[in-house]
Amino acid sequence: MKYADITNKIIAQMQNAGSNWINPIAGANSGMPCNAITGHRYSGINLLLLGLTGSSWATFKQWQGKGCKVKKGEKGTQIVFFKQLTVEDKDTGEAKNIPMLKAFYVFHSAQVEATDESGQALLDSLTVKTTSKAQSLADAEQWVANTGATIRMSAKPQAYYSSVADHIHMPEMSQFDDTKTSTATEAYYSTLLHEITHWTGHKTRCDRQLGNKFGTERYAFEELVAELGAAFQCAHLGITTEPREDHAHYLNSWIQCLKEQPTAIFRAAALAEKAIKFIESQQQQLEQAA
Repeated sequence: MKYADITNKIIAQMQNAGSNWINPIAGANSGMPCNAITGHRYSGINLLLLGLTGSSWATFKQWQGKGCKVKKGEKGTQIVFFKQLTVEDKDTGEAKNIPMLKAFYVFHSAQVEATDESGQALLDSLTVKTTSKAQSLADAEQWVANTGATIRMSAKPQAYYSSVADHIHMPEMSQFDDTKTSTATEAYYSTLLHEITHWTGHKTRCDRQLGNKFGTERYAFEELVAELGAAFQCAHLGITTEPREDHAHYLNSWIQCLKEQPTAIFRAAALAEKAIKFIESQQQQLEQAA
């Protein structure tokens, strides 16, 4: 399994779906993807490969071991396992680390059926329990507030993060309109979470390279990190991601970057996940202090 193989899948997704390439399937984003049997949360590049579509995935054997079977004709989704192996350098005799990438397939709970009572009980327990939109948005408000980020709102029709002033500027929610893919409210929150991801890149937090000029490769790369970060947060909070208008401007530069650097999408996904973990740590700190 090569990095280029996974990267090519992401490039194909970009080319087929355009600027909407990470928009979660409507109604399917019931939390971050997790293994239905072990409860392990998938991370990094696997979040993209699973399309942020719900939390109930497992391998063929895992489903089989719990009284379920994959439905006839269903195809698995390929994800990867990554770890560092320590080997001896043949020339120097010194130990060195090399990356190992292994591919395997998982199936969503919607692709399987029960073969006994225990399997049916498992599938029943995995049935998506929807919450009201008001509750979901209340959770989003609390999620953002717990970060402690300075957010300034005005009638100025621009959303951005200033690394110099260390604040986020957002237009008023009333300035967001419904689109073909999202409500005005969903568009507002996905934009805000995009900027929150940028905010984590400040030198006092995750310390990413911010302040790069528009049109540069580094600028586009940071936008990709923020794009993934917003999608990850939207999945966690149960909000549909709204494709921003400026996504299309970056799409070609992202594709070119990934073609030249097959590991770029892995790095972007890892940085986005690091950003989310930082935001999660802010939530935990406030819970412990309460």
